[in-house]
Amino acid sequence: MSKQLDDIRSRIEALGIDFQFLSEIKTSMNGIERETWLLEYEGSQFVFVAGQKNVTLGWDIKKCPLGEGVLEGLREEFDLGHEYYENQQEEMKDDYKNRIKEAEADGDLDKAEELRLELSEELEAYEEDMNEGGYGDWENYMKKWNEKLSEYLSPLRTADIGDMIVEVDNRYIEEDAPSLAEAVRSLKEGFFTLATEDEWEYLCNGGTRTLFRWGDTLSDVMEEIFNVGSVSNAKEKPLLEQPNMFGLFIAYNSYKYEIIDNTKYVKGGDGGSSLCGGDGGIHVLPCYTAFYREQVDEHNQRLSNNYYCYRRIIRLP
Repeated sequence: MSKQLDDIRSRIEALGIDFQFLSEIKTSMNGIERETWLLEYEGSQFVFVAGQKNVTLGWDIKKCPLGEGVLEGLREEFDLGHEYYENQQEEMKDDYKNRIKEAEADGDLDKAEELRLELSEELEAYEEDMNEGGYGDWENYMKKWNEKLSEYLSPLRTADIGDMIVEVDNRYIEEDAPSLAEAVRSLKEGFFTLATEDEWEYLCNGGTRTLFRWGDTLSDVMEEIFNVGSVSNAKEKPLLEQPNMFGLFIAYNSYKYEIIDNTKYVKGGDGGSSLCGGDGGIHVLPCYTAFYREQVDEHNQRLSNNYYCYRRIIRLP
């Protein structure tokens, strides 16, 4: 046992909580490796996470440039969406042209003219839908992307983060909660508490300055995000299902809302609404950033135990 791990163990034991020390483990991502303790308490696993001073958190579209890999991934997603809309338009035009020819062949010129007007209206509506979705042109796509980030991501800031014992994965609330305010209050009883937004973002990104916890790329996760379950037979475990650099499973599923110590918003996803709704990358991808916030009515919105989760932590003195 290294001196550092020995000191950490002593600090944890001084809490007087019945943690079982399972093993010393190494966690890593992007070439950075750390030694820590894997713990267990009443059947749930925890890890020790070292804090850091003056950590940069949040995102500002003007001050935080996107990595080239993310931009390439967004361009590919735009191209696929744009191509889809164009193909749908061509199919619609061909269908109407055939129907117009049939009407003309039957001598029904009024019907042919009616179909031409319908086609014009359909194309206009389709063009509006394409532009609304961001797929009309690349500049419009990036404008909508930046608008989404500005609306839903936490602001750029710095914070001091202390050492913590953190539950490895989140857990669903046991029963529906009457409100977010009540859920936050009840989940902070006992010696466990909830992470603040600053702590949660640090735990998710490990103090790194990339928009996504896995780094400046989208090439390895787009299929996982948009085709749930389609990569289950892959030789290697899907990237989203791998632990992050602290050994935590966090921000890997947009269907889960994770409750933090805040009564106005949750982290980790949008309940899958954008993904199930068939929205494009502009709406789906921000859910997978550490900085994404989902607004919740703290008093009047009932929380379903099928979607809302939490993660227990203990701050070490």
